[in-house]
Amino acid sequence: MRIADMMRPEGHVFLKSEWAPISDYWPAVSFTKRSVGLELGQRFVPGRDILIYVGTTSELTSDRAHRSCLLSAVVPEPNRLHETRKIIPAQSWAWSMKDNGARWPHSLAIVQAASILGPPFPSARDLAPKAYASFAEMENRGRFVEAIGGERDAVMGLEVTPLHLNLAPDVLAYLGLRASLHVDIPKSVKQESFRMATLIIDRVKRGGEVSVRTNPIRSAPNISELSALLTRLWQDRQGGDCALCGAPLHAATENSMMKASADRIDSTNGAYDESNVQITHLACNYAKNEWGLEHFEEWIAALRGVDVDKNSVAIQRAVSAGTQ
Repeated sequence: MRIADMMRPEGHVFLKSEWAPISDYWPAVSFTKRSVGLELGQRFVPGRDILIYVGTTSELTSDRAHRSCLLSAVVPEPNRLHETRKIIPAQSWAWSMKDNGARWPHSLAIVQAASILGPPFPSARDLAPKAYASFAEMENRGRFVEAIGGERDAVMGLEVTPLHLNLAPDVLAYLGLRASLHVDIPKSVKQESFRMATLIIDRVKRGGEVSVRTNPIRSAPNISELSALLTRLWQDRQGGDCALCGAPLHAATENSMMKASADRIDSTNGAYDESNVQITHLACNYAKNEWGLEHFEEWIAALRGVDVDKNSVAIQRAVSAGTQ
């Protein structure tokens, strides 16, 4: 794999001085000045452009094999500038505060990363001499520069190894929200997800109140994150099907029984989170909660023409086929 495979042929190649290659220790591209992060966010287009980490010449880059070399190719998510302390591991921020203070308070999250092959790592002085030299210009201190012409082409030809980064919950939530707003997702699905999220938030607020019975204590993320979660479940994990009966969900239906409903998989667990939520038809949700999953599955099997009294094996197969 080459850097060219991470971008489009007409894309921009940006370089930024960094003290180490990208890793889980610091899974973000960070800035002293907020304005620099905002500028990169405005200029960078994921899928089109690439950002290259270049090892500094200072003592901050403790591994001498990294100094003045091209180390990593990364794709930041440019639409939101985060507080660095919220999107890197706590021990990394503690190290930064102890040795450098809050020197890099602003960050863009990294959503794709690769290691440039080494050691020996490609020399920035040899491969992109003009771009590298421009780091010394006063206006480029602490900023990023662009490799153009033959230097751009040389960088794009470098071989890389893809990396998987463990992103912080704040980053994952934001990326999920961005994904839930994608233009390819039907508007009706987004509207249904928001409707379900609103109902969940209302249930959470009523948790612990005494009515005819005591409502269980419930918890959920904020409505934006919850709406994004429900959209992902609908589109990706469940493929648009009910998690209980396996039949298609319908975002725009006037049949109340077929309306989408957010169901807690474990009803004793009050959390509406990714591990405990599935989307079902409202009628399926009611039936499971009223009579239990086993009776619900027998009923579904009977609707499919399976003899529930004589063929329990067929029942299980039918239920399994319907929920996949």
